[in-house]
Amino acid sequence: MKNRRIRYFFECFVVLSFFFFAKAQAQDYQKIARIDTLAKIATVDNFGNVFVVTPNNELLKFNPQGRFLWNYTNNNFGDIAQLDVTDPLRVILYYANFQQIIVLNNNLSEISRYSFAQNPEVQITLVASANNNGFWVYDQLNRELKKLTNYFADDIKSGNIYQRDGLDLQVDFMLSDDQNVYLNDTLQGIRIFDQYGNFIKSAVIYPKKGFEVNGNLIYYFDKNKLMSYNIISFDLREMKLPVEGNFSNVLLRYHRLLILDEKGLTLWAVKTH
Repeated sequence: MKNRRIRYFFECFVVLSFFFFAKAQAQDYQKIARIDTLAKIATVDNFGNVFVVTPNNELLKFNPQGRFLWNYTNNNFGDIAQLDVTDPLRVILYYANFQQIIVLNNNLSEISRYSFAQNPEVQITLVASANNNGFWVYDQLNRELKKLTNYFADDIKSGNIYQRDGLDLQVDFMLSDDQNVYLNDTLQGIRIFDQYGNFIKSAVIYPKKGFEVNGNLIYYFDKNKLMSYNIISFDLREMKLPVEGNFSNVLLRYHRLLILDEKGLTLWAVKTH
């Protein structure tokens, strides 16, 4: 009889705990706009503005309600490989094939540009925004993570990561926040470095379309699902989406959800409770 009571209370506890967690993680979605523009890259800044890179390498900016604002086009450097709007007043475009970085203001007017190709001793494959108006770059040739100043001078250098940490990085995406730099290693998961370029840990997940970071959570799209991964607890969860379908990408950033499909994208407001 005693064992039955213990089992009963345990089962109740499990059910209530699951209910509480599900409620705590539940999301409400409110559709804001449909943008009928095909996007190969899309993101949102912390003001809620939406940025889209089209297959023709045109950058478009929409306001938080999805209305078109400005565009930027440069046909001299080929494909836009990366777009970073971590600083909404400093939009970063990187044309990897030409080793060319272009920085725009919030109206998509050019502020500065720099070509890494002028230095044959480096091969910059990834660029991301850094604090103090700087830049994080990954040099594949020297296997080095570097922080540059606003004038593209060296500020912090990790040294050869392979020699130092034994990491043979094969990376295709990078971003940073106030604390860390995140590199997506296609073979070993997301490598996390501190603000001085020191390796901290790996998140053993394998994003195919980039990822976003919010505190301890990494959000990424995989097999038509939006996933969240906690870098502290290692908890991996699928996040429910407001609609079903075959999507080319899904992005969760700054309480905005972008769902990309073959014809355009849908913008949603997200409320977690």
